[in-house]
Amino acid sequence: MLPLPSVEALLQRAHALALHGSPSAAEAAYRQVLAIKADQPVALAALGQLAVNRGATQDAVVLFAAAAKAAPDDPQHLLDQAFALLSGEQFDSARNVLQQTVASHVDCFNAWLMLGQVCEVLGDSAGTLRAFHQAVMRAQRAGYWCDEGSTPPDLLDTVLQAIEQVRRGRKELCFSSYESVRQQHGSAALRRVDLALTSYLKENSIAPNSPHQRPRFFFFPGLPPGPYHDPMLQPFADRLITAYPDIRTEALRTLAEDSQFEDFIRFRDNIKVEDYLRGHGQPPAWQAFFFYRHGQRYDAHHIRCPRTSESLERIDLCRIADEAPEICYSVLTPGSDILPHHGVSNVRLVMHLPLLVPPDCALNVFGGGEHHWREGELMMFDDTYRHEAWNRSNSTRVVLLMDCWNPHLDPAEREAVRLLIETIGDMGRARTPRST
Repeated sequence: MLPLPSVEALLQRAHALALHGSPSAAEAAYRQVLAIKADQPVALAALGQLAVNRGATQDAVVLFAAAAKAAPDDPQHLLDQAFALLSGEQFDSARNVLQQTVASHVDCFNAWLMLGQVCEVLGDSAGTLRAFHQAVMRAQRAGYWCDEGSTPPDLLDTVLQAIEQVRRGRKELCFSSYESVRQQHGSAALRRVDLALTSYLKENSIAPNSPHQRPRFFFFPGLPPGPYHDPMLQPFADRLITAYPDIRTEALRTLAEDSQFEDFIRFRDNIKVEDYLRGHGQPPAWQAFFFYRHGQRYDAHHIRCPRTSESLERIDLCRIADEAPEICYSVLTPGSDILPHHGVSNVRLVMHLPLLVPPDCALNVFGGGEHHWREGELMMFDDTYRHEAWNRSNSTRVVLLMDCWNPHLDPAEREAVRLLIETIGDMGRARTPRST
């Protein structure tokens, strides 16, 4: 009795039959593979392609979906499934599959490009722009689509059109992001927001008057200048002061339980410790016990510090998806200097509630001078001004650090800024386009 052929041998035979124009025989060979191994992704995908060739698009969709399930790390099967859906003019279903693809394979720029094309067919101009932006950004980051030599000839026109649409549509998308606020409050209420956006788009030369204020990301004009601001302008200031004893007790207990917290700055290849910190006699450290980071809630930390959590949850926090709030016990170890740097935007200020302050610790905001923390006394400053801090003592310094809305923004401006920054973030990060 002859041995049964292996899966690999059957696949080679099926491939050869397909290559030499024998689709029926190739299909039979691929089905022999599936009889041995029902979830063999190569055979499933090949049968899907044969189904597309003979116009059986729905059969192809099912086969490509099975291949994608069998090989979830390969985005090509999802792309093939989307293509089959497009062949059958099932545009909404194709968009759903492509959104699934970019959610699980964020760097698959071909999926982003196809998603942009499908959104364009469906009349979703915002989705088109977001997807094309992601496609171009991710491709060029990987060294593709930078010039004609790095762009497949059959994609060149599509890529050029995508780049042009991103260039032309970025302004439209940004302004449309807060159109609902304009409809509710009128254009006059959003005059400063519009001015801030045109400055962000480099259509005007508005800049801070102080040479020390240089927002790294977004400057909002017309706000009262100054490095330091009265913390009592925040409606929640009294609550924090009242809660100070409980917050301090939980912070000190947590510090005693944990020998080391998370680094406040996420050091990577392009961000090094020495760029932000300097030590005196021992390695410097700026660490944090986060309650929120980039808008993400640290549930386990809230559970460990219930009184602090309760105080924070009763506050109208600055909430911007994937950006804010950022709240933590900020820990500066003995002999550590935080080097001068600038924050991202003056639409929010930084509040400190000092919890443990040894001697010879201070914050210095350029243009405003030094501030020496006092335990239990709130302070608030604009971190877009160049600033630095140090702990030159032999003990640890701890403050509750939190960002908060600049109190000189009115509610309509806050909502418009939130929507605008979330839209800019959507364009700059790998994420499935936001549903509207």
